[in-house]
Parts: sequence; C-alpha cells; structure tokens
Amino acid sequence: MSKKRVLPKVFSAVLVLLVIIFFINAIVSYTGIDTKNLTNPKIVVIKLEGIILNSDKFLNAYKKFHDNPNVKGFVIRINSPGGAVAPSQEIYRILRKIDKPVFVSMSTLAASGGYYVAAASDKIFALEGTLTGSIGVIMKFTNMSELYEKIGVQIETVKSGKFKDIGASNRSLTEAERKILQNTIDQVYESFIHDILKARKIKEETLRAYADGRVITGKKALEIGLVDEIGGFYDTVESLKKQIGMKDIDLYYYKEKENVLDNLLNGITELKSFFTADKGYKLYYLNDNL
Repeated sequence: MSKKRVLPKVFSAVLVLLVIIFFINAIVSYTGIDTKNLTNPKIVVIKLEGIILNSDKFLNAYKKFHDNPNVKGFVIRINSPGGAVAPSQEIYRILRKIDKPVFVSMSTLAASGGYYVAAASDKIFALEGTLTGSIGVIMKFTNMSELYEKIGVQIETVKSGKFKDIGASNRSLTEAERKILQNTIDQVYESFIHDILKARKIKEETLRAYADGRVITGKKALEIGLVDEIGGFYDTVESLKKQIGMKDIDLYYYKEKENVLDNLLNGITELKSFFTADKGYKLYYLNDNL
C-alpha cells in the first residue's frame, strides 16, 4: 500500500480519536460536582485511595468547604498503603486545621502514610481485618552496576560535591552516604511519631513498641489505641451524625471536576514518579508490598 493511501487513513483515525476524547472530556466535565449547590446541611465524604503522591484533592476540598456553613462534618474514607512523605504530612495538617468534626473510616488498608492521615482525625474506625500501622519511613535504590558491566554501559559523572550523586544506580552506597540517608530517615520518622502523639491519646512507649514498620490488624490497633472503634463506613457515618446531632443529614461525596486529558497526563506523571524513585532519592511513608 502506498504512502499516499496510508497517510489519509492515519490522519482520519487520529482525528476520530481526538473527537471522541473531546466529547468524553465534555461529558465528564459537565457532570462534575458543583459545590455551590450545597444549600442543605451535609456531611462531606472524601476518599483517599491508592498511593499518596500529592495533596491537591484535600487542598481544594479545604478551600471549598471550610467556610461553608452547610458542611457539618467530614468522613475520610481511606484505602491506601501510604505514599510520599510531604503530601502525607500536608494532608495531615489540612485535616488538623478543620474546625468541624473529621472522622476516618479505614477500608481494606490504611498503612504508613495512610495511617499518618488518619491520625489527624477526631475519631478513627477500622474493621477487625483492616491492615494498618506500618509506621515508618523507607527509601529505596536500585544498584544496577553488575548489569551495566555485563552490557557494557559506563556512566560518567561530573558533580559539585562528593555526595551529589547519592543513590546513583551504577554503584553501591558508601558508608558515609548510608549514614547521611539514615539520619534523614530518622528525622522524618521522628516527625511521624511526633504528629501521632500530638493527635492521638496513646503513650509514647506503646506507640514506639509498634512503630517499627510492622503491619497490624484493626483489632490490634484498637487494643493499643491507634484506632477508636471497630466498624465500617456506615458505622462511622452514624457516629458522626450522632455527634453533630443531625440524624437525617445527607452525605455529599466530594469528587473534583475531571478532565480526561489532564487525568491521563497526571496519572502517567505520577506513575513515572513512583516507579523511577531510584533515579533520585525520595522519602516514602509507604508499604509497597501490600
């Protein structure tokens, strides 16, 4: 088949695809939730799902809801293994700033950074089989020096200081580098401990005994004081309704207006950021084995 025949077909296929994406984008944007329609008392439900890589959703929700008199409280539904340190810390601080009741409902998983976020709430519900805890910090590097040697790849590095290429994939860490990184991890770990103690009524010695990265069940978390009650999502909602004294109040599921193209690009960027973490040192409150 000649190029003259192939090119028009390729152009037509691309054009059709762009038109489809345009209409999907228009439909999704049109059906996005408009928070200006909150004219009656509501409990706002915000979901935290998957690996925590940014805090934008919670920043936007705070801006939209914190001054709205019809918002009487929040339920944060968590199903997350944790994620990057800074976004986890920022979401924690956002929730601590809210002057209305904030309850957390743990789903299957609320570990590491997921627990960090939960700790900021007024009350935490978990199921007996919820996996939580995993309180700790992790930083990973991939040493590919043997592979590079086998395939004949050499990496030349020019740097301004001896520690500028810490975590480079073409060599092992030196003892001095390992000491620097361990010190950084220890500092971030202490921030985790400090923020839990500030938000939760738990003895420091009890917390530290379980804050070694281990995963625990919701049942065990209740025993040691990391959660407040055993219950599911609707148990959490009913408890919050009782606290605010409004039995018939409706739920408002917060979901930002979506843009298909932006979501696609953001998703690719976030996945790339996570899976190429070894190409630059990044800290995580994360259990990526769950």
